[in-house]
Amino acid sequence: MGTSASNTGPNNKSPLIPPWAEQGDSVEVGAGEGNVHDGDDDQQTPHDADGNEPSQEVDNGKVQEQIPGPVPNIPSPNRLAGARRAFGDYAKSSGNSSNLRGSLKKYSRSSGGGSGISRRLASGITAGSGLLGMMQGDSVRVNDRTLSLSDLNGLSTDQAIDRISEHLTPENGDADSVRLALDFALAEVLAEEDIFDESMFTDEVVQEAISCYLTDLIFQDVVNGMGKAWFHAEHPSKHHRMEEELRDLIKVITQSNVEKVTNDNGGGISKENITKIQIDVISQTVDEWENFDG
Repeated sequence: MGTSASNTGPNNKSPLIPPWAEQGDSVEVGAGEGNVHDGDDDQQTPHDADGNEPSQEVDNGKVQEQIPGPVPNIPSPNRLAGARRAFGDYAKSSGNSSNLRGSLKKYSRSSGGGSGISRRLASGITAGSGLLGMMQGDSVRVNDRTLSLSDLNGLSTDQAIDRISEHLTPENGDADSVRLALDFALAEVLAEEDIFDESMFTDEVVQEAISCYLTDLIFQDVVNGMGKAWFHAEHPSKHHRMEEELRDLIKVITQSNVEKVTNDNGGGISKENITKIQIDVISQTVDEWENFDG
């Protein structure tokens, strides 16, 4: 991914929740014409006097309000030392997965658990709400600019992915990680497609895209948090192998939690519940690390 080898990660003075995770520009998901799908036919969605669904506005502050539990206190010095030590042991070893799991357990405990990491990833959750809206056929407004998938029909898939990522990437300290996650998720689910067409986003594709997106957000948070521990693996091929094993471990748990939270029904994900779904999946994935040995 090119994210680990040169990243020293947060230091002892870095806040658990950076200021940009608590404020920022909003993403407004409005009803577009000819939505790709309507989800559960039995679910009643409110409409305005003209028969249109009301728009849904999400920002980091609103995301924070939906995350249960208190805001974590000021971090203690060397809070990540144990997690980094275990991850360094993993990097120096021939790939002992118990060291990897142990480092994730320590990382969760030193990061405020699932709710703490959810709070830190608020910019990604806001952007993810916009991504879901677009995949379901809605127009999405950010900074007075509006984009919908129908605007992208006929472009190459790579061009369309660039346009979506550029539109949804926040202008703050999480810009790089959110853009990488958007690029990764869309490239994964559209890997077999050369020409972009909005009709490709079936319920199944939407659910897989959300799983991939949240996987990469969590993955990048861990990569950043482990910082210099990556340097214990000197050969680039070992860096790549470590990243793949870390991502695969995170994806298995994230994907399982997406299926559980959505009842394995991508059509049940809506702009009204997508913020909570992302919070629940991130929180449950990270909290599950607490059950690892180490």
